Amino acid sequence: MALPCNNLNLNLYRIFYVVAKTKSFSESSRVLHISQPAISKHVQNLEYELDTLLFYRTNRGIELTEEAKNLLIYVEKAYNYLALGERELEESKELTRGKITIGISNYMTTRYLDVYLKEFMKEHPNLSVEIVNNTDRRLMEMFNQHTIDLLILNSNVRKNKEYKIVELVKEPYAFSYSKRLPYEVSTLEEIITKPLIVPTNNTKTRKDLEMYLSNHDLIINPSMELDDEKLVLSYTKEDLGIGYLPKSVIIANPDLELVEIDGLPESIINLVYHENALSNASKAFITLLTNENMITKTNE
Repeated sequence: MALPCNNLNLNLYRIFYVVAKTKSFSESSRVLHISQPAISKHVQNLEYELDTLLFYRTNRGIELTEEAKNLLIYVEKAYNYLALGERELEESKELTRGKITIGISNYMTTRYLDVYLKEFMKEHPNLSVEIVNNTDRRLMEMFNQHTIDLLILNSNVRKNKEYKIVELVKEPYAFSYSKRLPYEVSTLEEIITKPLIVPTNNTKTRKDLEMYLSNHDLIINPSMELDDEKLVLSYTKEDLGIGYLPKSVIIANPDLELVEIDGLPESIINLVYHENALSNASKAFITLLTNENMITKTNE
């Protein structure tokens, strides 16, 4: 990455720009609210630093040297970029422009946030939202590199002074199957004898399930392992086996049979963000979640 010159004085270039555009020390004094002698001194300082004559006097006032005309091309570009940056910053404050990048754990869907995303985009139609789906480890790496603004994880997140952890949802899981299937199950021993549709091995949901079954001296041999919750639901509804899904999802699908098993693991969904490195758009989105009473617990 190119670094600025050690002797770069932006104020001198600002004064040069105004003098070059007005071609008048008196007019520049009025625009900049600086005395004419001070402006003349600043111009001399810049000429000294650059070892180049920038202006010369004529009967009509002051004119730019050829070197100054060439310099003005670059200074004007820089000046315009700075003005654009200020304008974009102001627009981001007004939420007329901006972007949020949200990282979500593999296997999870956006159903936890869909209603809030829809409301947020309705309130702020000029903002954009990017969803990144990856492993928790990779998401945390991107988060620490500040390429992701917010994280939605269903894994345990260690407390850290550098970021905030907020518990969004605590949701129990359950087994379910299509009511069209010709069998009924009510125990874990019966369930593991049937075709099972479960999350893949790299998900915390799967690891929690296997730990629970191991405590009951049981091992599963799945017929399908999927990395997307929506696929587990879809194939369960298509009579391909017993699915392992959030209880709320099962209840929301009346064509599925809910199998009540005491003590099955819960999925805890956490929101993670850098409290001191949030864009205005990200702050607005977190505020929406807070105002909707979605947040139930915050780490100290």
